[in-house]
Formats: sequence, structure tokens, C-alpha cells
Amino acid sequence: MARIPPEKPARKGGKVNTKARKGDEPELSRARAVLPPPAGLDVMPRPFQADDLRDDGKTRIVIEATPTECAALAQAYGLSDVAALSGTLSAAKRGPVVRVTGTLTARVTQTCVVTLEPFEVAIKDKIERDYAPEAYVLAAWEELSRLEAAGSQEPPSDPPDPFLEGGKIDLGALLAESLALALDPYPKKPGAEFASPEDLSAGPDESPFAVLARLKGQGGPDGAA
Repeated sequence: MARIPPEKPARKGGKVNTKARKGDEPELSRARAVLPPPAGLDVMPRPFQADDLRDDGKTRIVIEATPTECAALAQAYGLSDVAALSGTLSAAKRGPVVRVTGTLTARVTQTCVVTLEPFEVAIKDKIERDYAPEAYVLAAWEELSRLEAAGSQEPPSDPPDPFLEGGKIDLGALLAESLALALDPYPKKPGAEFASPEDLSAGPDESPFAVLARLKGQGGPDGAA
């Protein structure tokens, strides 16, 4: 079963604490910290054995979500519909690290935050993620902590995610999380605009009902865009 990105070592006084306390919630890496861990990471498991990947970097993997998985992802992410989700991925070994790159494509239906109407969105996004043995990941976090404590000005790079039990990586979970990160948190239907303060104000000779009618014409609370 897929799991969310693993527990990162907690920092105390500039040092890495590799002993996470029981009950601590796992964190996403910095690049993914803008969103909570998506709820749909275990919806479409696609585990792959890291040792089975080719050393020349020419391993190609295509993943497509089934209709059942699409429906489960729509429910997990609060979408009206996920019509299609697929990923075309390449995996390459670089020493102990496996780098997965590729492209996600999806068609989803979101609800416009202005008109509250559903509308379809086509999504195409890049995927890039590194995986490595747990010992390597912990060492990478320790090095990152050391650089931060030394005041390094170089932009830090996220340590890899650890392999799952048995040296596996779950590319289905990667695709599901990448979809969550690619979604617009404030989706707007094309042409829909928020009303300006002037639009909400009635003129000296205008009734509140006229303001409401004007808002409806602009895709307001009960009107179409």
C-alpha cells in the first residue's frame, strides 16, 4: 500500500533528531509543504521494485488510472469528476538514488470559486522525484541541517524519499500526489471575475435589487458567467 512521503527528521537546535516521537505526523518536503498530505495516495498503488529498473536510465513506465481509481481520487480531492489521469514516466539509477521523471496528464472537473459552477480543466504537469534507501535519506537530511546551521547561501535541494519496504517505489502514489499538487486551489471558470467593491455599491439612484441583478449578469452568486 502506498504511503505519504515519509517522516523527515525533526530539527532541534539546528541539529537533526532522527528519532521521531510516536504520534508525530509525517511532513512533506519543502517543495510540497504548501499542501497537506493528499488523502488519495493509497487509491492507486503501483509498486515497482527498484532493483528491477535498468541501469541505463531507459526504463519507461506508463500508468493509467482506472475508472474506479478516478472516482476515488475525485472523492479524495473534493473534485466533481476525474475523467482521466495518466503518467508517462522514466526511471534512472544514479548510484543508490532512483530518479523518476515524466509528465502527468489529467482531465478533471472543478467548481468555480466565483460562479460555483463546475467546469472541466485539462492538466499537464512535469514530475520529478528521487528515491533512495532510508539510511541515505537520513544522511541527506543531516547534511541539509549542517548546511543550514553553517549559514549556507546555496538553495537547498530536497532529500530523496525513502524506498518502501522491500526496496520498492510506488509510482501510483507519486502520480496521485502530483495530481493533488497540480490542482488550482482557487479554480476560476474562464471569463469569471470577482466583483469589485464598486460593483457591490449601489449608486445614489440605484436600489440594492439593481445591484444584485448586475452581479447576476457578471456571474455573481446565482448568475451565470
